[in-house]
Amino acid sequence: MSQDRKALERLTLRFAEHMAQLRYEDVPTDVADKARLIIRDAIGNQIAASAISEPARRMVELIESWGGAPQSTIIGHGIRVPAPNAALCNAMMGHGIELDDAHGTGLIKAGSVLVPSVFAAAEISHSSGRDVVAAVVGGYEIAIRVAKAINPGHRQRGYHTTGTVSTLGAAAATAKLLGCNVEAIAWAIGLAAMQSAGIQAYLDDACMAKPFSPGKAAFNGILAGIMASRGFTGPRMALESREGFFNAFTDNVRLDEFEHDLGHRWAILEVGFKPHAACRYAHGPIDLAQQAFHENGVRLTSMESCTVSMSELAIRQASKPKAANLNAAMGSTEFSIALALAVGNNGLKEYWEGFKKPEIHEMAKRVRVMQEPAFGLAGRQAALDITLTDGHHVQLRSQEPKGEPNNPMSHEEMERKYLAMTTMVVDEAQARKVADMVMGLELIRDASIIPQSTRIASGPALRAA
Repeated sequence: MSQDRKALERLTLRFAEHMAQLRYEDVPTDVADKARLIIRDAIGNQIAASAISEPARRMVELIESWGGAPQSTIIGHGIRVPAPNAALCNAMMGHGIELDDAHGTGLIKAGSVLVPSVFAAAEISHSSGRDVVAAVVGGYEIAIRVAKAINPGHRQRGYHTTGTVSTLGAAAATAKLLGCNVEAIAWAIGLAAMQSAGIQAYLDDACMAKPFSPGKAAFNGILAGIMASRGFTGPRMALESREGFFNAFTDNVRLDEFEHDLGHRWAILEVGFKPHAACRYAHGPIDLAQQAFHENGVRLTSMESCTVSMSELAIRQASKPKAANLNAAMGSTEFSIALALAVGNNGLKEYWEGFKKPEIHEMAKRVRVMQEPAFGLAGRQAALDITLTDGHHVQLRSQEPKGEPNNPMSHEEMERKYLAMTTMVVDEAQARKVADMVMGLELIRDASIIPQSTRIASGPALRAA
């Protein structure tokens, strides 16, 4: 085996060993803090989406009609169903309002898959809060490292990394919570790899399918973990073997992601948060449009036209000149800039209300997106050139969007985000109660209490403004 190939040697088992051995006490304070923020953010997304996401609502109705063992809770609804089915619904909610966490070069939003999977497993294993934190951290190690290693080539083939890769971390994390040893965790990773799927055809045809990809990733991951916990064996070289994941899903693998530094470099610290309810690639232009609104006094009514410069992949992901539905509006740079210049903010509430306003859709037609070769294939830089009705120009540039580790949201901004999205559906007292439990996870003996505390007595619905 060449020196390069040695980085892949026993990779699936090395991931399994790291997951099996990882304890809360081994997790550095800053890493545990980041995990709790991710968990709170993910559950906040799920609570809000329980009333807003139509694809998730339709899936909940289907799952409820199937019935089954009352194992794990569907967030907001309070319905208890088989664990994989709960993970499916909750992951669709987690990805359903475009506010889930994201990793830049990995092109992955792992929290929408990992957090629902871990809590669904925690409800059947009655895991402690400390075990939940450790499982989430370990799941991110696998998901982020694999995602970084195979992208952008994996994405260029049309795959949705959140669906194809997050399931690997979800399988390992749930297997850990279900008491699996090293070999069984490797089986779980292998069984998840065999189910790995997800293409991005929804980008070319506005439909409900986008959140289904992370939903199935969560379902497949926890199913793999449950199977492994019951002795169902899986391929223990599923990632690195000749017939394995890497050979199937990419032409190039960045081997430096698999050096022997597990437990020394923590991938979860590279994850960013989304301040806007939009595709992450639209965030740079949104930041600039909001800057133009608040600092330059630009208003939608004073805009004659706007040119946005973005990378090639940013345009493929986030250019939708016509927003046919709410999810398309959240994925549209054109609509998002018009919304920012109309109201100065791009939160969930603003998209929900702004989508109903014809004037925003009309002015979005004046926003033109163009590729900037200097930004590379997948860069997140952005440039905005706004022509005003009086002939003046406002020109702005950014290197990376707000919320990235090098351009972070403050703890206060993160809390405001959480409360803004959750209080669209639950009262502030309930929202804070759930948040307080998450931020004090290390004190909770049975983490089942958290998903069960999200139940809305009258059922998920938007609250009166």
